[in-house]
Amino acid sequence: PSVVGKQTALAYDQRKAQKDPKLSDSIPSEEDIASIKRRVDFAKVYLVRENEELKTIILPVSGYGLWSTLHGFLALEADANTVVGFGFYEHAETPGLGGEVDNPNWKALWPGKKVYDLDESDEPKLALLKGAVDRSKPDAEYKVDGLSGATLTSRGVTNLVQYWTGEHGFQKYLNKLRQGA
Repeated sequence: PSVVGKQTALAYDQRKAQKDPKLSDSIPSEEDIASIKRRVDFAKVYLVRENEELKTIILPVSGYGLWSTLHGFLALEADANTVVGFGFYEHAETPGLGGEVDNPNWKALWPGKKVYDLDESDEPKLALLKGAVDRSKPDAEYKVDGLSGATLTSRGVTNLVQYWTGEHGFQKYLNKLRQGA
């Protein structure tokens, strides 16, 4: 296992590190679109390989919804752009509203979506819409149906995805993976 400071990556607790000023940095409010206040110096990213070939990149993500910080994972294909899956393992959003982030039907909307329009820029474009995505529109591959009755949770999910795939998150790392580094 890799070593982080004086501990192995397996023992590293990213959420605990986020609260420790020695292991994290304060995020200026104008950059903190995910409303997490602090960013860890190191993060556990999971790379799934098959016969030494990169297949899936799993990024830890977090951000504030309406009532709570949502903690989850965003899984991307080896192209570091196409979503394989997305889900949360912890949140306290309202059941039936923002809590619909757990609904398998909503989670099934994510695979195949694109984070970036790489012909245009390496800025994240993936976002939740208010209502349903019009699949006939050219930008539909960058849009996911919003959560009905949960505007603030939907906005929080968009913000956390854009934060963690943007310049203050994993953008540079994902660019390196795309370039084969």
